[in-house]
Amino acid sequence: MKPLSTRFCAGGGHDFSGSVSILFTAVSLAVFLSGCAGIQGPASEPVVTQPRQPAQSVVVKPAVRPQVIPAPLPVPPARPEPPANDTVLALLSDARTQADSGNLAAAAASLERAIRIEPRNARLWNRLAHVRLKQKRYRQAAGLAAKSSSLAAGNSALLSDNQAIVEKARQGRR
Repeated sequence: MKPLSTRFCAGGGHDFSGSVSILFTAVSLAVFLSGCAGIQGPASEPVVTQPRQPAQSVVVKPAVRPQVIPAPLPVPPARPEPPANDTVLALLSDARTQADSGNLAAAAASLERAIRIEPRNARLWNRLAHVRLKQKRYRQAAGLAAKSSSLAAGNSALLSDNQAIVEKARQGRR
């Protein structure tokens, strides 16, 4: 334990060490702020006000936005049809024969097999769309026609046939 003389100030019996540091901080802050208050900017000239004049009416026209019409997208050049694989040609022929005889499930299977061999052949997707349309599977027919159109860049006959399939599928769903 500290001796009594170091814990208390002489005569009062109180510990003032914390109070002194707070008092010192408060006085320092007051001196600092009073110094800032004494700083003044350059003397300004007196402001002379003039009597108000009546306001003139102003007509504000709304801003006109220029109308931007996008240019049509260029038509991609026609892709040459890839040379057909002999197996794909045989499967396409089988699918035609099967569809003509009314065996639509077998025709669809033949076309799906041909598509696995040549997945970028737009004609195969178109033929499968026709088969699905005959099967009254309208959503699939429209989707297959759209896939065919995405692959048939520049082939206007195939694109218009795909559009016709989509229209027939919409009518069939009603």
